[in-house]
Amino acid sequence: MVRIVEADAEIYPLEKKEDICTHIERCGRTCYKSENMITNETAVPFINGILKSGHESVIEHANVIFTMPNIPENRRILTMRDIRGLNISVERDSLTGEDAIVVSGNMRAFRDLARKYDIQDFLLLIGNPLFFIKQDASRAFDGIKLESVQTSRFSELHNYITTHSVCDLGAYKDITRHRLASFSIESTRYCNYAKGKFGSELTMIEPCNIEKGTEMYAEWLKCMNMIEESYMKMAALGGKGDQLRMLLPHSIKADMIMSANITEWKHIFSLRCHQAAHPSVRLIMKKMLNAFYRQWPDFFAEQYREFIGQQ
Repeated sequence: MVRIVEADAEIYPLEKKEDICTHIERCGRTCYKSENMITNETAVPFINGILKSGHESVIEHANVIFTMPNIPENRRILTMRDIRGLNISVERDSLTGEDAIVVSGNMRAFRDLARKYDIQDFLLLIGNPLFFIKQDASRAFDGIKLESVQTSRFSELHNYITTHSVCDLGAYKDITRHRLASFSIESTRYCNYAKGKFGSELTMIEPCNIEKGTEMYAEWLKCMNMIEESYMKMAALGGKGDQLRMLLPHSIKADMIMSANITEWKHIFSLRCHQAAHPSVRLIMKKMLNAFYRQWPDFFAEQYREFIGQQ
């Protein structure tokens, strides 16, 4: 009998640079559902393995914000906006009253900046040799300051939010179309649900657009149980995860980590909270929007009123 759970969403906070590695590990282990293996000593070897494999998408969930004086010798950075995940702008600093060059992005973006343009300054200031491309590089810019991680006093372009959601496969297929966000998703290839670690059962998301107790719901549930039965039979025959997942329906539960800056989040909400979006996508996005509004009302008040507040 399949297990049925409700869709849900939460914010994964990152407040200081010392927690970058533990934050990345927490996000990355979602793919393999190996969160139970986390200890105080596992983050560095986990990330080291990811970097060696070349799968750097996981380190995109940690973002760092820098400033530098808006002087001629620093403006060269404005020509480097082609690095995916790197955001650069000139903004008035509310603390100094002067214009500053603000540079923010995820850890992969700063590694790509170092590889393409030999700009090592940002990685060196973050100070974790695990992410360095070069350790003995000279500084390319003057007066760079590491301001914060994830959130800042600057515009929405330089404020980032990471979320963890429990949704169905169909929902995350729609959501991952947003290319300016970063994702880490529970792998139906590496997760073999026939194993005791997963309770030897399949977990489905309660459908929000099929009324419980109806004949249609009974037919859906019957189908889900038939799929589980076939999945377990194939596993008993020696089927591997990459074979077994060919049976899985859109209703299968998936843990999804998603990171984006507030500019992109607002764009996503404008599309995915709209009535035209699929009901399961709209459900999970409204949960995120509600959580964001509670924490950052100034950024999300308008969309909260449009999609949630008047209901």
